[in-house]
Amino acid sequence: MTEEQFWSGLGDYQEQILNIITNLSSKTYVGIVNLKNKQTWWSQRVVDFFGLEKNVFDYAMEKSTVKVHPDDREKYLKGFSDRMQGKHLNERFEYRLMTGKYTCSLFSAYGQIVRDEQGEPVLFVLVSENHGISDEIDSVTGLYSEEMFDEHINDIIQRKVPAAILKVGIEQFSRINVLYGVEYANRVLSEVTYLLRCAAADQGFVYRLSGPKFALVFKRKNKEQMQKVYHFIQDSLSDRLYINDKKVPLRIAGGAFILENYAMDAIAVRSRLTYAMNHSRHKHHGELVIYNDEIDSDMHDNLELISVIHRDAIEKREGFFLCYQPIADTKDGEIRGMEALLRWKKEPYGVVPPGVFIEWLEEDPCIFDLGNWIISQALRDLKEISKEKPDFFVNVNISAGQIERKEFRDTVLWLLKKSGLKPEQLCMELTERCRELDVNFLKQEIDFFKSKGIKVAMDDFGTGNASLALALDLPVDELKIDMSFVRGIQEKPMKQAMVQSIVSFAQNTEKETCIEGVEDKVLLDYLKKYHATWHQGYYYSRPIPFNEFKTLLHDSEKKQTQLRRKLYEQSNHFRSNSLHWM
Repeated sequence: MTEEQFWSGLGDYQEQILNIITNLSSKTYVGIVNLKNKQTWWSQRVVDFFGLEKNVFDYAMEKSTVKVHPDDREKYLKGFSDRMQGKHLNERFEYRLMTGKYTCSLFSAYGQIVRDEQGEPVLFVLVSENHGISDEIDSVTGLYSEEMFDEHINDIIQRKVPAAILKVGIEQFSRINVLYGVEYANRVLSEVTYLLRCAAADQGFVYRLSGPKFALVFKRKNKEQMQKVYHFIQDSLSDRLYINDKKVPLRIAGGAFILENYAMDAIAVRSRLTYAMNHSRHKHHGELVIYNDEIDSDMHDNLELISVIHRDAIEKREGFFLCYQPIADTKDGEIRGMEALLRWKKEPYGVVPPGVFIEWLEEDPCIFDLGNWIISQALRDLKEISKEKPDFFVNVNISAGQIERKEFRDTVLWLLKKSGLKPEQLCMELTERCRELDVNFLKQEIDFFKSKGIKVAMDDFGTGNASLALALDLPVDELKIDMSFVRGIQEKPMKQAMVQSIVSFAQNTEKETCIEGVEDKVLLDYLKKYHATWHQGYYYSRPIPFNEFKTLLHDSEKKQTQLRRKLYEQSNHFRSNSLHWM
């Protein structure tokens, strides 16, 4: 059979073949334009994504631009048009498509032209890749993806197979990205993958999780065997990793979980692994922490709750809402801003504060979309207040999982533009985990947002990695002094010296300061002598829902008006008496 005979027998199946080929990858979108009759065929993934009624219709670009980010539509149309004309065929062009009300994904596309025997163009083929979707296989390492890891764990639980799971995270990997570039960093990940495969041998599976994190799943291993596997990985990555004949020593943290109870799911397993790995990182200097050895009954109950919250965050984003705490000007006590704080509520659990669950969410890719929702909601509420208080501002906490994503910059600018608010009305507070990122990378991100007029604050200053040395390197606008330095400050000279030194340092470097934990009037009066810029704490209010915050703000405004009137009357009375005695 000749090739021509082979293809001639497939005429009735061509569309099915095209759809099968283009749907083999969940992140690939294909369009074919017939340049003779001006009709376009879109693959089924395109039809589903754009909500089209059919695969083939007369050539038009209007419908395909509906979901293109408003700022990228001109670039998208030009990129499409140029390639239809045979220009830049081997070059990719990038654009963003809206994947949710407040979220977008980065796409890249390239086109090719099919010509007839006379060299005339007859077909134009456009292939787009959605970088916001993960395939079953990670393209950098060749490992199974995070989604496949979840499927595997759920299958193990369903079949009640004894298993041991190890989670490994590379410390300060962003430094490699910044210093040597993405291509070099990907080579490092590829070499790490080889060593992890060696560690798993033929006894386990290796998965690529988000960022520089991996999971190894074994059928049967006890705690001693897991320690042995981890020490092999630890030694290999610190001493046997070479790129271009140069040693690249890597430090890791690791958490393990021996699966013995099958009344859970993959999310519950991941929560336990994250808990253990965080303990490895922060309390055990990178040594392996086995969850089964560390846990107590109270934490076990918390983790069951975290699993429910985690599922809501990933699947439905239900139960989350924002509370706001006032930020007051130290000069006159007037409330001029607010901090947005995430809460979760669901029966029978009631309202759950973020301290219980945010540590786990920050480790999950879902924190990016959830964080974008927080920014969007905070700006929407701020806009309502700004109708009467045009200079009012909101502080929003930013996680490492957000600021690491390359599309985070564009997302923040788009949300701000959509709100119609001034850039200086948004202040992004870097949480402690942000400060674990590479300093040079973090400086670049802060410089970018500051160049757009957005303020950046360092939260919980003085704790963890938030030292004065770090503040010298990072061009933040504000230092938020952690409440631990304020608690009992009247009786503790060391705390007094610390707060005074932070405020003095900030004033000398033209930074603002906010003292947190102002609990009562006595403490407020004492703290005034430090001349910080802002005060925040229960004296002004606990974090409260937005409607209550508006009422609080209205009542506070009335009190401030009454106080100003009283001072004005006292001033007039004093002036009148002075004239009387002249």
